[in-house]
Amino acid sequence: MSSRHNDMAWNVRMFLHNKLHSFNLSRDLTQEAPWMSSPFSHTDLPRLKKGQVAAQFWSVYVPCEAQYLNTVQLLLEQIDVVKRLVASSHGETSLVTSSTELMEEFEHGRVASLMGVEGGHGLAASMGIVRALYDLGVRYVTLTHKCHTPWAECSEHGRSPPNTRGLTPYGKEIIREMNRLGLMVDVSHSSSRTTRDVLAASRAPVLFSHSGVRALCDMERNVPDDVLGALAVNGGIVMVSFYNNFLTCSEAASIKDVIAHINHVRSMAGVDYVGIGAGYDGINRTPAGLEDVSKYPELFAELLKDPSWSLQDLKKLAGLNLLRVFRRVEQVREELASEKPSEEIIPIHDIDTRWSCRYRFASLDDART
Repeated sequence: MSSRHNDMAWNVRMFLHNKLHSFNLSRDLTQEAPWMSSPFSHTDLPRLKKGQVAAQFWSVYVPCEAQYLNTVQLLLEQIDVVKRLVASSHGETSLVTSSTELMEEFEHGRVASLMGVEGGHGLAASMGIVRALYDLGVRYVTLTHKCHTPWAECSEHGRSPPNTRGLTPYGKEIIREMNRLGLMVDVSHSSSRTTRDVLAASRAPVLFSHSGVRALCDMERNVPDDVLGALAVNGGIVMVSFYNNFLTCSEAASIKDVIAHINHVRSMAGVDYVGIGAGYDGINRTPAGLEDVSKYPELFAELLKDPSWSLQDLKKLAGLNLLRVFRRVEQVREELASEKPSEEIIPIHDIDTRWSCRYRFASLDDART
């Protein structure tokens, strides 16, 4: 089983201030404070193993309130804490950066750990940071979170920034650079308009790391049917969220609601384009029967009762679809290997009024003192 999205690293920051001297991912956190009493705590290595999780993407998250401030510093600190979490696991998990390494960990019976950045505001609208994040081991970027960036529109909280209608020309250049690097493009949290622009711009498959479907819960955060059809053409994947509010538009949900969203993606896009996103440790309301990462087998046990799901279909849902996307993104990187890194710079009018605390480069005519 491969899970796309887990916010545990942010909880480590909130609970422990990223201090790991008394923390170990290999311990049973259901018996330790403050984890045992937090509605946001669903993960540790014993439960990942019980849930038969072979690969886990750890979310490198920084809140939108940090945009235009110390976002990049916080992002680097979160990458650091993920790496230290993995290193302290006594060989039970290791950080991987390719589909080949992922499969090697699977064959050795270990949990493969990967990193994804949640929120394009963490890029600080810089191509250099996009490349640096890839070099640090990040393998996907969620283009927006609960805030617009100067180059992309999110699905939540307010009007788009001036001159932003979906993805700006600079945003499309970021997509091209991510394709060139082999960095997966995640459009969970992006507006439908941004998502359609991304699907048109990207040469590689696009993913939703943790989303529901709008036909079953009518909110902008979820995926509309026309996008599901376009995603199949693109070759991407929708990883279904387990957050109750995205499943039923209410605070209560069950395994059957998760299955309804999975089946809707399958009916609209096809069985090759659906996966498990969950969102554990970043949600405080989980479906009955799916309370933490140990419960994934319960979901597949329910699906096995449905004769329309073959064993091969379930393997695709569990991880083969995600692996296909990962491999295709790597193939596109190889196809674009001869292209030079992008040297585009975001137009100054896109950031000038919102990013006052930044260094302004002098003109070449100005003296250096």
